[in-house]
Amino acid sequence: MDDRTHIPSADAMIPRNPLRALTSPALWRASAHLATDGVVAMAGLAVLTVLGTGICGIPFGLVGLPVTVAAGWALHRLAAFERGRFAITSGVTITAPPEPSWSWRSLESVVTFARSRCTWRLIAYFTLLMGVAWVTTTGVALIWALPLMLVLLPVYHQFLPVGEAGIGPWVVGGFTGTLLVAAVALLFGTFVSPLLVRLLLALDLALGRVLLSRPHGMELVQRVKDLTESRARVVDAAEAERKRIERDLHDGAQQRLVAMSITLGRATSRLRKSGDEATRKLVEDVRHETLHAITELRNLARGLHPPVLTDRGLEAALSAVVALAPVPVRLDVQVDPRPSATVEAVAYFTVTETLTNVAKHANASRAWVEIRRGIDQLTVKIGDDGQGGADLARGSGLAGLEGRISGVDGRLRISSPVGGPTVIEVDIPCE
Repeated sequence: MDDRTHIPSADAMIPRNPLRALTSPALWRASAHLATDGVVAMAGLAVLTVLGTGICGIPFGLVGLPVTVAAGWALHRLAAFERGRFAITSGVTITAPPEPSWSWRSLESVVTFARSRCTWRLIAYFTLLMGVAWVTTTGVALIWALPLMLVLLPVYHQFLPVGEAGIGPWVVGGFTGTLLVAAVALLFGTFVSPLLVRLLLALDLALGRVLLSRPHGMELVQRVKDLTESRARVVDAAEAERKRIERDLHDGAQQRLVAMSITLGRATSRLRKSGDEATRKLVEDVRHETLHAITELRNLARGLHPPVLTDRGLEAALSAVVALAPVPVRLDVQVDPRPSATVEAVAYFTVTETLTNVAKHANASRAWVEIRRGIDQLTVKIGDDGQGGADLARGSGLAGLEGRISGVDGRLRISSPVGGPTVIEVDIPCE
Protein backbone atom coordinates (compact mmCIF):
# COMPACT_ATOMS: atom_id res chain seq x y z
CA MET A 1 0.00 0.00 0.00
CA ASP A 2 1.19 3.53 -0.77
CA ASP A 3 2.61 5.04 2.44
CA ARG A 4 1.43 8.49 1.36
CA THR A 5 -2.27 7.60 1.40
CA HIS A 6 -4.58 5.20 3.11
CA ILE A 7 -7.05 4.55 0.34
CA PRO A 8 -9.49 1.65 0.62
CA SER A 9 -10.68 0.38 -2.74
CA ALA A 10 -14.06 1.38 -4.07
CA ASP A 11 -15.16 -2.25 -3.69
CA ALA A 12 -14.26 -2.18 -0.02
CA MET A 13 -16.26 0.97 0.57
CA ILE A 14 -19.32 0.00 -1.49
CA PRO A 15 -20.50 -3.58 -0.92
CA ARG A 16 -20.48 -5.86 -3.95
CA ASN A 17 -23.88 -7.28 -3.08
CA PRO A 18 -26.35 -4.99 -4.90
CA LEU A 19 -29.01 -5.20 -2.21
CA ARG A 20 -26.49 -4.41 0.51
CA ALA A 21 -24.99 -1.64 -1.63
CA LEU A 22 -28.34 0.15 -1.94
CA THR A 23 -28.68 0.26 1.84
CA SER A 24 -25.03 1.15 2.46
CA PRO A 25 -24.27 4.77 3.48
CA ALA A 26 -20.98 4.42 1.58
CA LEU A 27 -22.83 4.29 -1.77
CA TRP A 28 -24.74 7.47 -1.10
CA ARG A 29 -21.74 9.30 0.34
CA ALA A 30 -19.80 8.35 -2.79
CA SER A 31 -22.68 9.59 -4.95
CA ALA A 32 -22.72 12.89 -3.06
CA HIS A 33 -18.96 13.18 -3.53
CA LEU A 34 -19.26 12.66 -7.28
CA ALA A 35 -22.18 15.07 -7.56
CA THR A 36 -20.20 17.88 -5.91
CA ASP A 37 -17.08 17.41 -8.05
CA GLY A 38 -18.32 20.15 -10.34
CA VAL A 39 -18.51 22.71 -7.53
CA VAL A 40 -14.92 21.99 -6.47
CA ALA A 41 -13.78 22.11 -10.10
CA MET A 42 -15.34 25.56 -10.55
CA ALA A 43 -13.64 26.77 -7.35
CA GLY A 44 -10.34 25.38 -8.63
CA LEU A 45 -10.81 27.15 -11.96
CA ALA A 46 -11.42 30.46 -10.13
CA VAL A 47 -8.29 30.04 -7.99
CA LEU A 48 -6.14 29.12 -10.99
CA THR A 49 -7.45 32.14 -12.89
CA VAL A 50 -6.55 34.48 -10.03
CA LEU A 51 -3.15 32.77 -9.70
CA GLY A 52 -2.40 33.29 -13.39
CA THR A 53 -3.51 36.91 -13.18
CA GLY A 54 -1.30 37.53 -10.16
CA ILE A 55 1.75 35.96 -11.81
CA CYS A 56 1.24 38.08 -14.92
CA GLY A 57 0.94 41.18 -12.75
CA ILE A 58 4.18 40.69 -10.78
CA PRO A 59 6.44 42.47 -13.33
CA PHE A 60 4.06 45.44 -13.63
CA GLY A 61 3.52 46.43 -10.02
CA LEU A 62 3.37 45.47 -6.39
CA VAL A 63 -0.24 44.30 -6.64
CA GLY A 64 0.70 41.09 -8.45
CA LEU A 65 2.85 39.80 -5.59
CA PRO A 66 0.18 39.70 -2.85
CA VAL A 67 -2.41 38.44 -5.37
CA THR A 68 -0.10 35.56 -6.32
CA VAL A 69 0.60 34.71 -2.68
CA ALA A 70 -3.11 34.87 -1.82
CA ALA A 71 -3.98 32.62 -4.78
CA GLY A 72 -1.22 30.16 -3.82
CA TRP A 73 -2.49 30.07 -0.26
CA ALA A 74 -6.06 29.55 -1.52
CA LEU A 75 -4.84 26.74 -3.80
CA HIS A 76 -3.40 24.86 -0.82
CA ARG A 77 -6.54 25.55 1.24
CA LEU A 78 -8.73 24.19 -1.55
CA ALA A 79 -6.51 21.10 -1.81
CA ALA A 80 -6.83 20.61 1.95
CA PHE A 81 -10.61 20.91 1.61
CA GLU A 82 -10.55 18.32 -1.18
CA ARG A 83 -8.54 15.89 0.96
CA GLY A 84 -11.04 16.44 3.75
CA ARG A 85 -13.91 15.79 1.33
CA PHE A 86 -12.32 12.48 0.33
CA ALA A 87 -11.94 11.56 4.01
CA ILE A 88 -15.56 12.39 4.89
CA THR A 89 -17.40 11.05 1.86
CA SER A 90 -15.16 8.20 0.75
CA GLY A 91 -13.22 7.08 3.81
CA VAL A 92 -9.95 8.11 2.16
CA THR A 93 -7.00 9.59 4.07
CA ILE A 94 -4.45 11.37 1.88
CA THR A 95 -1.22 12.61 3.46
CA ALA A 96 -0.84 16.32 2.77
CA PRO A 97 2.43 17.56 1.25
CA PRO A 98 4.40 20.24 3.11
CA GLU A 99 3.06 23.73 2.61
CA PRO A 100 5.45 26.60 1.79
CA SER A 101 5.83 29.51 4.18
CA TRP A 102 3.90 32.51 2.93
CA SER A 103 5.10 36.11 2.92
CA TRP A 104 2.87 38.76 1.40
CA ARG A 105 5.80 41.01 0.44
CA SER A 106 8.52 38.50 -0.38
CA LEU A 107 9.27 37.54 -3.95
CA GLU A 108 11.30 34.62 -2.58
CA SER A 109 8.07 33.14 -1.21
CA VAL A 110 6.59 33.15 -4.72
CA VAL A 111 9.76 31.65 -6.21
CA THR A 112 9.73 28.83 -3.64
CA PHE A 113 6.04 28.24 -4.35
CA ALA A 114 6.67 28.13 -8.11
CA ARG A 115 9.61 25.73 -7.81
CA SER A 116 7.77 23.25 -5.62
CA ARG A 117 6.68 19.98 -7.21
CA CYS A 118 3.62 20.06 -5.00
CA THR A 119 2.47 23.32 -6.59
CA TRP A 120 2.47 21.89 -10.09
CA ARG A 121 0.75 18.72 -8.89
CA LEU A 122 -2.06 20.79 -7.39
CA ILE A 123 -2.35 22.88 -10.56
CA ALA A 124 -2.51 19.65 -12.60
CA TYR A 125 -5.13 18.20 -10.26
CA PHE A 126 -7.57 21.10 -10.50
CA THR A 127 -6.96 21.42 -14.24
CA LEU A 128 -7.75 17.74 -14.84
CA LEU A 129 -10.62 17.84 -12.34
CA MET A 130 -12.52 20.14 -14.71
CA GLY A 131 -12.78 17.31 -17.24
CA VAL A 132 -13.19 14.54 -14.70
CA ALA A 133 -15.90 16.48 -12.85
CA TRP A 134 -17.92 16.80 -16.05
CA VAL A 135 -17.85 13.01 -16.38
CA THR A 136 -18.52 12.22 -12.71
CA THR A 137 -21.17 14.88 -12.05
CA THR A 138 -23.07 14.16 -15.25
CA GLY A 139 -22.55 10.42 -14.86
CA VAL A 140 -23.83 10.14 -11.30
CA ALA A 141 -26.86 12.27 -12.21
CA LEU A 142 -27.74 9.96 -15.11
CA ILE A 143 -26.97 6.82 -13.11
CA TRP A 144 -29.70 7.61 -10.58
CA ALA A 145 -32.05 10.00 -12.37
CA LEU A 146 -32.59 7.90 -15.51
CA PRO A 147 -33.60 4.63 -13.73
CA LEU A 148 -35.83 6.61 -11.32
CA MET A 149 -37.55 8.39 -14.20
CA LEU A 150 -38.19 5.10 -16.04
CA VAL A 151 -39.37 3.27 -12.92
CA LEU A 152 -42.10 5.90 -12.54
CA LEU A 153 -43.03 5.75 -16.25
CA PRO A 154 -46.24 3.66 -15.64
CA VAL A 155 -47.48 6.42 -13.37
CA TYR A 156 -47.03 9.42 -15.61
CA HIS A 157 -46.95 8.05 -19.20
CA GLN A 158 -50.65 8.72 -19.67
CA PHE A 159 -50.04 12.40 -19.03
CA LEU A 160 -47.58 12.63 -21.91
CA PRO A 161 -48.80 14.53 -25.03
CA VAL A 162 -49.41 11.35 -27.08
CA GLY A 163 -49.59 8.90 -24.21
CA GLU A 164 -46.32 7.35 -25.31
CA ALA A 165 -42.64 7.79 -24.34
CA GLY A 166 -39.68 7.70 -26.69
CA ILE A 167 -36.68 5.82 -25.25
CA GLY A 168 -33.92 6.00 -27.81
CA PRO A 169 -35.14 4.17 -30.94
CA TRP A 170 -38.09 2.66 -29.06
CA VAL A 171 -41.51 4.11 -28.47
CA VAL A 172 -43.23 2.75 -25.36
CA GLY A 173 -46.93 3.09 -24.73
CA GLY A 174 -49.62 1.32 -22.76
CA PHE A 175 -49.52 0.06 -19.23
CA THR A 176 -47.87 -3.27 -20.07
CA GLY A 177 -45.03 -1.74 -22.09
CA THR A 178 -44.30 0.93 -19.52
CA LEU A 179 -44.42 -1.65 -16.73
CA LEU A 180 -41.82 -3.74 -18.57
CA VAL A 181 -39.58 -0.66 -18.97
CA ALA A 182 -40.00 0.13 -15.27
CA ALA A 183 -38.95 -3.41 -14.34
CA VAL A 184 -35.82 -3.19 -16.52
CA ALA A 185 -35.01 0.22 -15.04
CA LEU A 186 -35.45 -1.12 -11.52
CA LEU A 187 -33.07 -4.00 -12.25
CA PHE A 188 -30.59 -1.58 -13.80
CA GLY A 189 -30.74 0.75 -10.78
CA THR A 190 -30.34 -2.16 -8.39
CA PHE A 191 -27.56 -4.13 -10.06
CA VAL A 192 -25.77 -1.77 -12.45
CA SER A 193 -25.96 1.71 -10.88
CA PRO A 194 -23.84 0.79 -7.78
CA LEU A 195 -21.24 -0.71 -10.11
CA LEU A 196 -21.10 2.47 -12.20
CA VAL A 197 -20.84 4.64 -9.06
CA ARG A 198 -17.96 2.44 -7.93
CA LEU A 199 -16.18 2.90 -11.26
CA LEU A 200 -16.61 6.69 -11.24
CA LEU A 201 -15.41 6.86 -7.67
CA ALA A 202 -12.34 4.78 -8.59
CA LEU A 203 -11.55 7.38 -11.30
CA ASP A 204 -11.90 10.20 -8.79
CA LEU A 205 -9.74 8.39 -6.23
CA ALA A 206 -7.02 7.66 -8.77
CA LEU A 207 -6.72 11.34 -9.62
CA GLY A 208 -6.64 12.38 -5.97
CA ARG A 209 -4.18 9.67 -5.02
CA VAL A 210 -1.70 10.66 -7.71
CA LEU A 211 -1.84 14.45 -7.43
CA LEU A 212 -3.16 15.42 -3.98
CA SER A 213 -0.84 13.20 -1.95
CA ARG A 214 2.73 13.81 -0.88
CA PRO A 215 5.13 13.01 -3.77
CA HIS A 216 7.40 9.98 -3.71
CA GLY A 217 10.49 10.70 -1.62
CA MET A 218 8.87 13.68 0.09
CA GLU A 219 8.50 11.66 3.30
CA LEU A 220 12.27 11.32 3.48
CA VAL A 221 12.77 14.98 2.58
CA GLN A 222 10.32 16.06 5.27
CA ARG A 223 11.97 13.74 7.79
CA VAL A 224 15.38 15.23 7.04
CA LYS A 225 13.93 18.73 7.39
CA ASP A 226 12.34 17.84 10.73
CA LEU A 227 15.60 16.31 12.00
CA THR A 228 17.57 19.36 10.87
CA GLU A 229 15.18 21.71 12.65
CA SER A 230 15.22 19.47 15.73
CA ARG A 231 19.02 19.46 15.77
CA ALA A 232 19.08 23.24 15.40
CA ARG A 233 16.73 23.55 18.38
CA VAL A 234 18.99 21.27 20.44
CA VAL A 235 22.06 23.33 19.52
CA ASP A 236 20.26 26.57 20.39
CA ALA A 237 19.11 25.09 23.69
CA ALA A 238 22.66 23.98 24.51
CA GLU A 239 23.98 27.45 23.70
CA ALA A 240 21.30 29.05 25.87
CA GLU A 241 22.24 26.67 28.68
CA ARG A 242 25.93 27.61 28.38
CA LYS A 243 24.95 31.28 28.66
CA ARG A 244 22.87 30.54 31.75
CA ILE A 245 25.72 28.64 33.42
CA GLU A 246 28.15 31.45 32.60
CA ARG A 247 25.74 34.01 34.04
CA ASP A 248 25.15 31.95 37.18
CA LEU A 249 28.88 31.50 37.72
CA HIS A 250 29.53 35.21 37.23
CA ASP A 251 26.64 36.48 39.32
CA GLY A 252 26.68 33.71 41.92
CA ALA A 253 29.80 31.77 42.84
CA GLN A 254 32.26 34.35 41.48
CA GLN A 255 30.65 37.21 43.40
CA ARG A 256 30.63 35.17 46.59
CA LEU A 257 34.33 34.40 46.21
CA VAL A 258 35.09 38.07 45.60
CA ALA A 259 33.18 38.99 48.76
CA MET A 260 35.08 36.29 50.62
CA SER A 261 38.42 37.66 49.35
CA ILE A 262 37.51 41.16 50.55
CA THR A 263 36.52 39.83 53.96
CA LEU A 264 39.76 37.87 54.23
CA GLY A 265 41.71 41.01 53.30
CA ARG A 266 40.02 42.91 56.10
CA ALA A 267 40.79 40.06 58.50
CA THR A 268 44.46 40.15 57.44
CA SER A 269 44.66 43.87 58.21
CA ARG A 270 43.22 43.37 61.69
CA LEU A 271 45.53 40.45 62.41
CA ARG A 272 48.52 42.55 61.33
CA LYS A 273 47.57 45.14 63.94
CA SER A 274 47.07 42.53 66.62
CA GLY A 275 50.51 41.02 66.03
CA ASP A 276 49.25 37.46 65.50
CA GLU A 277 51.59 36.68 62.60
CA ALA A 278 50.88 32.94 62.45
CA THR A 279 47.13 33.45 62.05
CA ARG A 280 47.67 36.37 59.65
CA LYS A 281 49.87 34.22 57.41
CA LEU A 282 47.28 31.45 57.43
CA VAL A 283 44.51 33.88 56.47
CA GLU A 284 46.65 35.41 53.71
CA ASP A 285 47.29 31.96 52.26
CA VAL A 286 43.55 31.34 52.19
CA ARG A 287 42.99 34.73 50.53
CA HIS A 288 45.60 33.96 47.83
CA GLU A 289 43.89 30.60 47.12
CA THR A 290 40.59 32.42 46.91
CA LEU A 291 42.03 34.83 44.33
CA HIS A 292 43.35 31.88 42.30
CA ALA A 293 39.90 30.27 42.47
CA ILE A 294 38.32 33.50 41.23
CA THR A 295 40.74 33.62 38.28
CA GLU A 296 40.07 29.99 37.36
CA LEU A 297 36.32 30.47 37.71
CA ARG A 298 36.48 33.59 35.51
CA ASN A 299 38.41 31.67 32.86
CA LEU A 300 35.94 28.82 33.08
CA ALA A 301 33.01 31.19 32.64
CA ARG A 302 34.66 32.84 29.63
CA GLY A 303 35.28 29.41 28.16
CA LEU A 304 31.59 28.61 28.43
CA HIS A 305 30.43 31.82 26.77
CA PRO A 306 32.27 35.14 26.94
CA PRO A 307 29.92 38.05 27.76
CA VAL A 308 31.71 40.31 25.26
CA LEU A 309 30.61 37.98 22.46
CA THR A 310 26.96 38.57 23.32
CA ASP A 311 27.39 42.28 23.96
CA ARG A 312 29.73 43.36 21.14
CA GLY A 313 29.97 40.49 18.67
CA LEU A 314 32.70 38.42 17.07
CA GLU A 315 35.24 41.12 16.29
CA ALA A 316 35.44 42.43 19.85
CA ALA A 317 35.48 38.94 21.41
CA LEU A 318 38.19 37.64 19.07
CA SER A 319 40.28 40.80 19.49
CA ALA A 320 40.62 39.89 23.16
CA VAL A 321 41.61 36.35 22.24
CA VAL A 322 44.15 37.47 19.64
CA ALA A 323 45.72 39.93 22.10
CA LEU A 324 46.51 37.05 24.47
CA ALA A 325 47.70 34.63 21.76
CA PRO A 326 51.34 33.46 22.12
CA VAL A 327 51.98 34.09 18.38
CA PRO A 328 51.14 37.24 16.37
CA VAL A 329 47.69 36.90 14.79
CA ARG A 330 46.22 39.09 12.06
CA LEU A 331 42.47 39.43 12.55
CA ASP A 332 40.04 40.48 9.82
CA VAL A 333 36.34 40.22 10.69
CA GLN A 334 33.53 41.49 8.44
CA VAL A 335 30.15 40.23 9.62
CA ASP A 336 27.35 42.60 8.76
CA PRO A 337 24.63 41.92 9.70
CA ARG A 338 25.46 39.91 12.81
CA PRO A 339 24.58 36.22 12.58
CA SER A 340 22.60 34.40 15.25
CA ALA A 341 24.07 33.86 18.72
CA THR A 342 24.53 30.15 18.00
CA VAL A 343 26.48 30.79 14.79
CA GLU A 344 28.60 33.44 16.54
CA ALA A 345 29.39 31.01 19.35
CA VAL A 346 30.42 28.24 16.94
CA ALA A 347 32.68 30.65 15.01
CA TYR A 348 34.22 32.00 18.22
CA PHE A 349 35.04 28.60 19.67
CA THR A 350 36.32 27.41 16.28
CA VAL A 351 38.85 30.24 16.24
CA THR A 352 39.86 29.87 19.90
CA GLU A 353 40.30 26.10 19.63
CA THR A 354 42.30 26.43 16.42
CA LEU A 355 44.59 29.13 17.85
CA THR A 356 45.14 26.93 20.89
CA ASN A 357 46.23 24.10 18.58
CA VAL A 358 48.51 26.52 16.72
CA ALA A 359 50.20 27.53 19.97
CA LYS A 360 50.59 23.91 21.12
CA HIS A 361 51.49 21.99 17.98
CA ALA A 362 52.16 24.17 14.93
CA ASN A 363 55.50 25.75 15.91
CA ALA A 364 54.34 28.79 13.93
CA SER A 365 55.72 32.32 13.93
CA ARG A 366 52.47 33.96 12.86
CA ALA A 367 48.81 33.18 12.16
CA TRP A 368 45.81 34.88 10.60
CA VAL A 369 42.03 34.77 11.00
CA GLU A 370 39.55 35.93 8.36
CA ILE A 371 35.77 35.86 8.86
CA ARG A 372 33.26 36.87 6.18
CA ARG A 373 29.46 37.02 6.24
CA GLY A 374 27.75 35.94 3.01
CA ILE A 375 24.09 35.91 2.11
CA ASP A 376 23.37 32.57 3.71
CA GLN A 377 26.59 31.45 5.39
CA LEU A 378 29.48 32.56 7.57
CA THR A 379 32.97 31.63 6.32
CA VAL A 380 35.82 31.32 8.82
CA LYS A 381 39.42 30.85 7.64
CA ILE A 382 42.32 30.30 10.04
CA GLY A 383 45.89 29.84 8.82
CA ASP A 384 49.41 29.64 10.17
CA ASP A 385 52.95 29.28 8.81
CA GLY A 386 53.82 26.36 11.06
CA GLN A 387 55.08 22.87 10.36
CA GLY A 388 51.75 21.52 9.09
CA GLY A 389 50.71 17.90 9.33
CA ALA A 390 47.37 18.57 11.03
CA ASP A 391 45.11 15.58 10.56
CA LEU A 392 41.45 15.32 11.46
CA ALA A 393 41.88 11.61 12.21
CA ARG A 394 44.48 12.37 14.87
CA GLY A 395 43.88 14.45 17.92
CA SER A 396 40.63 14.95 19.82
CA GLY A 397 40.78 18.75 19.41
CA LEU A 398 40.03 18.77 15.69
CA ALA A 399 37.50 15.95 16.05
CA GLY A 400 35.65 17.89 18.74
CA LEU A 401 35.78 20.97 16.55
CA GLU A 402 34.26 19.06 13.66
CA GLY A 403 31.50 17.77 15.95
CA ARG A 404 30.64 21.29 17.09
CA ILE A 405 30.54 22.55 13.48
CA SER A 406 28.48 19.64 12.15
CA GLY A 407 25.98 20.31 14.94
CA VAL A 408 24.88 23.43 13.05
CA ASP A 409 25.12 21.74 9.63
CA GLY A 410 28.47 23.36 8.88
CA ARG A 411 31.46 22.06 6.92
CA LEU A 412 35.10 21.84 7.97
CA ARG A 413 37.99 21.64 5.47
CA ILE A 414 41.66 21.29 6.40
CA SER A 415 44.71 21.84 4.19
CA SER A 416 47.88 21.03 6.12
CA PRO A 417 50.71 19.51 4.11
CA VAL A 418 53.85 18.50 5.98
CA GLY A 419 56.03 21.60 6.25
CA GLY A 420 52.99 23.89 6.19
CA PRO A 421 51.23 26.12 5.87
CA THR A 422 47.99 25.01 7.57
CA VAL A 423 44.66 26.49 6.48
CA ILE A 424 41.37 25.57 8.13
CA GLU A 425 38.18 26.75 6.43
CA VAL A 426 34.73 26.48 8.00
CA ASP A 427 31.36 27.24 6.38
CA ILE A 428 28.46 27.75 8.80
CA PRO A 429 24.93 28.24 7.42
CA CYS A 430 23.17 31.32 8.72
CA GLU A 431 20.05 33.27 7.89
